[in-house]
Amino acid sequence: MLVCIPFTKEFAEISAKSFVEDILLKRLGMKILVIGRDYAFGKNREGNLQFLESCSTELGFEVIVADWIANGSGRISSTKVRKLVMDGELLHAHKLLGRPYQIRGTVMTGRDRGGKLLGFPTANINLVDELSPKMGVYAVTVECNDKKYKGVANIGYSPTFDDHIYTVEVHLLDFKENIYGKKIRVNFIQRIRDEKKFSGIDELSEQIQKDIITAKEILSI
Repeated sequence: MLVCIPFTKEFAEISAKSFVEDILLKRLGMKILVIGRDYAFGKNREGNLQFLESCSTELGFEVIVADWIANGSGRISSTKVRKLVMDGELLHAHKLLGRPYQIRGTVMTGRDRGGKLLGFPTANINLVDELSPKMGVYAVTVECNDKKYKGVANIGYSPTFDDHIYTVEVHLLDFKENIYGKKIRVNFIQRIRDEKKFSGIDELSEQIQKDIITAKEILSI
């Protein structure tokens, strides 16, 4: 069972002792707690390994310290994964996560030019997750309506149009359904190129077609 607790200002003020006694033990009925070696929690991060070992004896639960998982470049950590995502190194991030990096969001109305001007309709995503990959173009898969589709995603400011508005847009290949208001998941498979400014709509449209060909090659593997 997974319990997701909103990390509010009030929640952040809970002491480590109250968190263990009132939430983990009284509400969840904890018997065993599995943590990493550098784990800390509670106000001012006072709930460290030493604190938990002391509590476990007093309150009657077991603490298991899990070994770090390492790869060729050192131990795997959320900090390392976040940096890889922000650097656009999605293949490497995939290896550490054991799955593609994913963002979720709701498809919203965009500027209505992907299909009309460029010939490639896009789903504009209102992000839920905070961490978006480095700006650029990516080969992606999209989960929508319990189905998975191949696609191309563009993250950035659409410099050809001088919008100066940060957007995440996804063109789903061989897809014609109306998905406005739908929640979708975008799995980032591989970065194709940087975002760049083109001379006009024709040059941009030609480049998008090349990106689609590249994405199909990547996603067919």
